[in-house]
Amino acid sequence: MSRTFNRFIIGLTLFGSFFHFIAMGQGRIVRSINEDWRFIKKDINWETSTEFSTRWESVDLPHTWNTHDPFDERPGYYRGIGWYAYQLNITKPTTPKNYILHFEAVNQEAEVMLNGKTVGKHLGGYTAFSIDITKHVRFGEPNILLVKVDNSHNEAIPPLKGDFNFYGGIYRDVWLYEVDRTHFNFSEFGDKGLFISTPQVSKEKGLITLKANIKAHTNQSIVIANKLFSPSGNLVFEDKQERNLDQGENEASLILPTVQQPELWHPDSPHLYRLVTEIRDTNGKILDNQTNQVGFRWFEFDAEKGFFINGEHLKLMGTNRHQDFPGLGNALSNDRHVSDVQLIKGMGSTFFRTAHYPQDPAVLDQADRLGLVVTMEIPLDHDITDSPEFLDNSKRMMQEMIRQNFNHPSVAVWAYMNEMLLGRNWDRDQALIQKIVAQAKELEALTRAEDPSRFTMIPNHGALDLYVKSGLTEIPMIVGWNLYYGWYEKDLSGAGAFLDAFREKVPNKPVLITEYGAGADPRIRSLNPERFDFSIEWQNIFHQQNLVEFMERDFLAGAAIWNIADFGSEGRQDAEPKINSKGIVAKDRTPKDAFYLNQAWQSKKPVLKIAGMDWNKRMLHAQQTFPIQVFSNQTKVKLWLNGKSQGKKTTEDHIATWNAPLQNGINTLRAKAGSLEETTQIEVELISAGNINWAEGVHVNCGANFFFNPENEPVIWLSDEAYSTGTFGYNGGNEFRPRDRGIGSDMDVYCTNFDPVYQTNRVAPNAYQFDVPAGKYEVTLHWAEVDRKFENAGNERVFNVSINGQTYFKQLNIAATYGFRRAISKSLAIETEGGLAIDFEAIENQPFISAIEIRKLF
Repeated sequence: MSRTFNRFIIGLTLFGSFFHFIAMGQGRIVRSINEDWRFIKKDINWETSTEFSTRWESVDLPHTWNTHDPFDERPGYYRGIGWYAYQLNITKPTTPKNYILHFEAVNQEAEVMLNGKTVGKHLGGYTAFSIDITKHVRFGEPNILLVKVDNSHNEAIPPLKGDFNFYGGIYRDVWLYEVDRTHFNFSEFGDKGLFISTPQVSKEKGLITLKANIKAHTNQSIVIANKLFSPSGNLVFEDKQERNLDQGENEASLILPTVQQPELWHPDSPHLYRLVTEIRDTNGKILDNQTNQVGFRWFEFDAEKGFFINGEHLKLMGTNRHQDFPGLGNALSNDRHVSDVQLIKGMGSTFFRTAHYPQDPAVLDQADRLGLVVTMEIPLDHDITDSPEFLDNSKRMMQEMIRQNFNHPSVAVWAYMNEMLLGRNWDRDQALIQKIVAQAKELEALTRAEDPSRFTMIPNHGALDLYVKSGLTEIPMIVGWNLYYGWYEKDLSGAGAFLDAFREKVPNKPVLITEYGAGADPRIRSLNPERFDFSIEWQNIFHQQNLVEFMERDFLAGAAIWNIADFGSEGRQDAEPKINSKGIVAKDRTPKDAFYLNQAWQSKKPVLKIAGMDWNKRMLHAQQTFPIQVFSNQTKVKLWLNGKSQGKKTTEDHIATWNAPLQNGINTLRAKAGSLEETTQIEVELISAGNINWAEGVHVNCGANFFFNPENEPVIWLSDEAYSTGTFGYNGGNEFRPRDRGIGSDMDVYCTNFDPVYQTNRVAPNAYQFDVPAGKYEVTLHWAEVDRKFENAGNERVFNVSINGQTYFKQLNIAATYGFRRAISKSLAIETEGGLAIDFEAIENQPFISAIEIRKLF
């Protein structure tokens, strides 16, 4: 060990390693080395003395350095270098062993050093890699492991773009394997050296074949022994086959005994066999061993009839999923990964797309156990670099993904691109499009060569003619479509027409809907939902219509919701900036209404759920009609309100609806369908003349069609309503609609967490009238300039604001005074003999108001 490296180690805080042992029986030992690492978020040079006194922080794996900065108000987040350090203490074994480090994933470039020497490198942030460190291990003394990690943008490494965060760090598990010198080979592709196939499966028979890659330290004879155990744990067969190995890497192919009447793997009954494979010497000593799950199934995708598994037709319905959780980034524990997969299955799903990258081994293990049909893809998202390095890295990622996940019976499809023509035009971008097509052809050929037993796919965005013209729809075995009719596209029922047009133009290709979804902020509710208001209710409407379109078309193999859960996306703005809110559960995994709606459509278990149970405190104008919906897969549902029957309704496409008269105070709802029963309570404050609690305050979200209920706040921001005598509301003006996507702006408004309050405005109101009784009131006016017409000097809007005839704000120019898209508020104490009239006088362009609060002081 060099003097320089010794000085570097002395400069670090001393730490030790505490191994968690996983005994694999006689043969290999696997140790987790997740605990007690050191980390520094900067580049260092340990060969100089300048960094020796730097303070490193203690961390456990999984770990990312981007847990918080993608979500602050500053643009961008740290994409650079971080260093990890760990001390390995390895006792000298009684017989020589090999030591392999296995990283499940590091995002996105990793250089691994042991005792001052570089022992391995890896490019790509979503697949595993292994490094044999045997030659560099020092027994009986500290071994210092350093990992340099870089998540900087690199034109040679996918992904180049993406609507998700590229969190940096060692964000999955790290393992140390101790194996015999003759062992299953840990290849350069990150696999474990054993590939299991079931090439012949029927209800009568099942055949298993193996390809074993074995690394031998010398020429020798070995026995490959296999034991297969049934799903109930009974021994099915034991098989032993001899092989002669040469020193170095060897490949052995085996055909195992036929299994009679196999218990088939199916989403409804995911039967898994357990296969124990051992390498033994000729004396019977176990040199190495692996245990894998085996699922007997066969499947096909048909362009006319959809998907079949084990000879039975099945409409694949499910979700996509990102590895993302609040406060953790992508550094999720295995328990959290497993919980997400259980959530997907609990909705009744049969389908799971691991967008947009290979996911944690725990995810695929759970998909095997629960019975989810999986499509998996590499992170080649939206763009390519026209370079040999980029294509080589894409190919390597494809090989790594396939070889590392080959043994999972849940995996049915390999994919390798996503929405590659988004934002492109044939006349303008023909040369680039042709390069994308050329790379797709190479990846398709590679994928089919690596795994002829599965299907291939490219998911595309909804530009049908462009993809057909480019030839991309002819390359993969399945065409995937990401369709957002009723969200990015206006026509709520457009998905069905799109699919029909696709079938007419490309009749020979099976088709999957690989994404569909609508954003929904759990804080936003609406009695008059519309596209792009981010209300829970519009998300329900979106899902309901798309489900109807999908279920009517047998040729559609299936559909995956975008997304199971809300996730981080630093470049997004929307109602909750930095978050893609298309999840059917919230960031913390609290289900939204759309989760239960989809459960009613998909689950084979009885489902009954009253919609809006989490909207349990509401302020409503007395004249507003409030529909009560119940989601169910039962034929009929009966509803009671405050003990009074509202009658029995027949569910229509899994929804039953009542317009029930809610009363002031606590309302108890009870729904019943057969033996199922659901009860909830809703606290309602009805607003009418003489029935307004001015002391608690009235909060009006001007120009909004929705209610806004901030988390952990007692305030309810009301939808904007026209004035009616005895209450309050606007006179004149229009809702701010700058886009063709719906109401308000989607901009990230600075200096607030209540963006929906400031993203909507009432433009050019004559006045707001509040029929308050005599007293003293706090009046708070809110603004944020989010109209791009007034972003820059030269085109400004200037106005006066008066209350009860007295001007309080003269020549008010929000953008010039406070800045563009910045939330500001102005509070006044106003005494009145009765009534508050807030008037707006235009001086230059039209006045506007974002929100108004009125609270009685005395």
